[in-house]
Amino acid sequence: MHGFPLPTDAATVAAATAHKPPSTGSVTSSFENTAAHMRTPPQQHAVHTPPHGISRQPLGLVHQQQLQLQQQQQQLSQHQQRSVKRPRPVKSCTECRKRKLKCDRLLPCSQCQKSSRMCKYAADHDPANISDASDTEPADTNRSIKRSCPPGTSNANNNETAGTPAKNGGSPGLPVLEELTQRMERLERHMQGRSPAPTDMSGGRILYAADATVRGFTVKRGGTTTRFFGQHSPRVMLNVFPEARAFLTGQYQRNAIDDLLRNFRLLHKHRQNELRLAMKPITVFVDSMMPVQKRMTDILPKKNICDRLVTVYFDTSETIYRILHARTFYDAYNMYWEGKLQSESFLPQLLCVLSVASRFETKSRGMGHERSDGVHIPTACALIQSWLDNLKGKQLVEISNIQVHILLIHASRMITPRLQDSWNKLGYVVRLAMSMGMHRDPSEFEPRMPVFWGEIRRRLWFTMADMDLHMSIACNMPSLLRDGDFTCKPPRNLNDTEISLNMHELPPSRPIDQLTDNQMQHYAAITLAARMRVAPLVNRIDSLRDYSEVLDVGAKLERFLDDINYIYPRQGSYSVAQKNKQWRSRVILDMHVRRPLLALYRPLAVGAPDVPAAISRSFLKSSVVILKYLDELDPSLEQYHSVAEMYHQILKPDIIYSSLSICYYIQSTIRQNSESVVLSQSAGPHMSMETPDELSLNSGESVMPWSPLSLICTVQESLDLLIKFMSGGDVKDVLCVASVLESVKKPEPSVQEMTRNLYAVLEACLRSSGLTKDKLQTVSLDQYASDTYMHGQPSYGYSNNIRLGGSDNTLGGWILWEGWD
Repeated sequence: MHGFPLPTDAATVAAATAHKPPSTGSVTSSFENTAAHMRTPPQQHAVHTPPHGISRQPLGLVHQQQLQLQQQQQQLSQHQQRSVKRPRPVKSCTECRKRKLKCDRLLPCSQCQKSSRMCKYAADHDPANISDASDTEPADTNRSIKRSCPPGTSNANNNETAGTPAKNGGSPGLPVLEELTQRMERLERHMQGRSPAPTDMSGGRILYAADATVRGFTVKRGGTTTRFFGQHSPRVMLNVFPEARAFLTGQYQRNAIDDLLRNFRLLHKHRQNELRLAMKPITVFVDSMMPVQKRMTDILPKKNICDRLVTVYFDTSETIYRILHARTFYDAYNMYWEGKLQSESFLPQLLCVLSVASRFETKSRGMGHERSDGVHIPTACALIQSWLDNLKGKQLVEISNIQVHILLIHASRMITPRLQDSWNKLGYVVRLAMSMGMHRDPSEFEPRMPVFWGEIRRRLWFTMADMDLHMSIACNMPSLLRDGDFTCKPPRNLNDTEISLNMHELPPSRPIDQLTDNQMQHYAAITLAARMRVAPLVNRIDSLRDYSEVLDVGAKLERFLDDINYIYPRQGSYSVAQKNKQWRSRVILDMHVRRPLLALYRPLAVGAPDVPAAISRSFLKSSVVILKYLDELDPSLEQYHSVAEMYHQILKPDIIYSSLSICYYIQSTIRQNSESVVLSQSAGPHMSMETPDELSLNSGESVMPWSPLSLICTVQESLDLLIKFMSGGDVKDVLCVASVLESVKKPEPSVQEMTRNLYAVLEACLRSSGLTKDKLQTVSLDQYASDTYMHGQPSYGYSNNIRLGGSDNTLGGWILWEGWD
C-alpha cells in the first residue's frame, strides 16, 4: 500500500474511487485506480461525495488512510507558499513546448518556420493542452508519473475516444507502428547531427565561428555610408589569420614594411587607373544623338568575326545558363545580314553574345577601343542599357526583352568587379519575370501557351533561379527565390533542333546521361531544390542548435558530386576537343554544387568549436578540388593557355576563397605539430608522435588527407596563376593570399622573412604588369600629386569611424579601407 503515490486530499480519493468499485477484499486495486487519475485537478472534484464502497472496508484501514491523507495535506500546505497549482491552457505549439522555445502563437510560428518544422497545436480536449502547474513551480518529486493510455482505450473520467490527437505534434490518424517508425527516424537524425558540446545560445557557446570570421561591416562618414561583407570576402577571411592581418595593417612599424606596402599601393593605384580608363564607354557612340539601333550597328565588327564569336558563344556559354534557342537565333542572324531585320530586340541580343565571346576570344579581352577583332564591352553594355531604359508598356513583358536583360547581366559580370551590382539588377529581372507568370509552369496556361515558348520560358526561369542562388551565396545575401515559391517544371533534356515554333507537342525528355544541348541545365534544375536550401541555412546560422540539418543538406550535395562524375566520366576514348568540352562541362556543374557546399560548411569548418570531422574533411576536400581543376589538362596543349585564362576569369573569387581556406588548415596542422613536438620533448622519448595525416583539427577523427607541404605547394601554384593573369583591382587579393601563405608556413612567422618573400611577390606582379619599380614610381607620381592637391595630403583611404585593429593612420590602412570588394 505504501508503494503507491498518495492522493492530494480526501476529496480527490473520493472522486477517484467513485469511478470503479474495488475488487473483492482488495484495497490495492482501489489505490491503483486512484493513482491512475492523479493528474485530475482537485478543484474539479471538490463537490463529489464519498462512494459507498469505502464503507465496506475495515475501519482500521479507513482510519489509517485518513492519517496518511492528513500528513499529505500538511506537506502540500508547505509548498503553497512557493507556487499555486492551477489548470492553465497551453497556447504554444507542440514543437516549441517540447523544445522549451518562446512561441509567438502563430500558425506556423516563427520558430517552426526557421527550422522548417511542421507547426501543430494540441486540440482543446487533448490532455497535452492543459498545464497542471505554474511556470515557476519546481518539479514535485512526490508526484506520480503520468501514464499514457494505449491507443484504442477510453478514459472513463472524460469519455475521450481513441481519436484523440496525439501529443507532441503526432498525427492522430497514423497507425501505431508507422508513428513509432517516424519518431525513431526523427530521433536518429537528431542524434546523428547533435553537437557534442552545448550549443545553447544563452550559455555563451555558439555553434558557428566568431562573427568577425563570418561577416564584416564598415561604417564611414558618420554612419551615412555603410557596407556589408560576406564570408567570401578576403577582408573577412583575413580575420582568421592574426599575424598576416597585423602585417598588412601596419602594426609592425618597420621601414622595410612601409616601403613594401607603399609599392604595392602604387601598383594597385596604377592597375585601377588602367581599369577605370578601359571601362569608360567610347564617347562618340554613347553621347551621339543618332538612334540607338544605328549606334549598335556601327560598333559591330565584320561578319566573319561575328560568325566566329557567335559560334564560340554557343559552344562555351549556352551550357548551364540557357538563354537563347540556337536554331531561332541563327535564323534571325542570317536574316539580319540579308537586310531583313524583323525584331528590334535582335541587335541587343547579338551585341550581348559578341561581348561575352570577346572576353575570351580576343587579344584585348573586349576592353580595346580599336574593335578590330571584337566589340568594346563597356560601350556595348552602355548602348544595350540605354535601349532597355526606353522600353515602355507591353514591351517590358516580352520574352525576347527578358532574354536581353539576362544576357546583359551575363556580359556585365565579365568586366564588373562588384558582384553586388549584378545581384541588384538580377532582382529586378526576376520580379519582372514573375509579373509575366514565368514562375508558374506553362502547362497551366495551355492551350493558349504554345509548347515551344513554354519550354523556352522554363529554360529562362531556371537560368534566373540558378543565377540568383549563385550571386546570393557569393554576396552572402538572402536569395530572392526559395524552393516552393514556383511551380515551373525543369526543362527537358532535348536538343535545340528537336523543338520548333510550329510543333504542338514536346518530345519526351532524353535520359540524363545522354548528351544534348540542354543536358547540363536539365541536371542543374534537378539539383536546384537541394542547393536552394543552403542560402536560408547560412543566413540563419545564428539560430542553429545542432548540425543535423547542415549534415543532411551537405550529404545530398556530396551525392550530386558523385553523380556528376558518372555523367561526365574522366576516363574514355575522347579526342582533344571532346576531352576539353567534357572537362569544361564537368567543372561548370561541379562548381555549381561546390559553391553552396563551401558556403554551408565554411561558418562551421573555420573556427567553430567541436565541429564534426565530416564537415572539416569535406570543406578541405572541396577547396583542394577547386584549385586542382587545371591538373586534369595537359599543359603542352595549344589551347591550355586560353583555357587557363578562362578558368581564372570565371573562378577567380573561388580560387582566392579556396586558397585562404586551405591556409587555415595549414596553420592549424603546423601549429598542432609544433605543440606535439614540445609535449613530446618535455614528456621524454617514450611519447609517440603522430604523422600530419593522422592529426585532427577540430575533432577526434582524421581530417587531413594531405600533408601541409603538399597544401602549401597547391596554394603557391594558385597564387602564381593569380599573378600571371592579374588585372584591375587584383593587387589587394594577391597581396592578401601571399601574406597569409607566408604567415602560416611556420608556427611563429618571422617579420623579416615575410617581408623578404613578399618582395619577391611584388617583383612577379611588376613583371606581369610590364613595369619596374622605377617606372612604377614615375607613372604614379602624377596621381600622387593630384591626391595631394585635392586633399592636402596623400589619399590612403583611411576611415576614422571604425577600427578593426591597429592604427588607421598607417600606410597599411589602404588594405582594409580603400574599396576592397
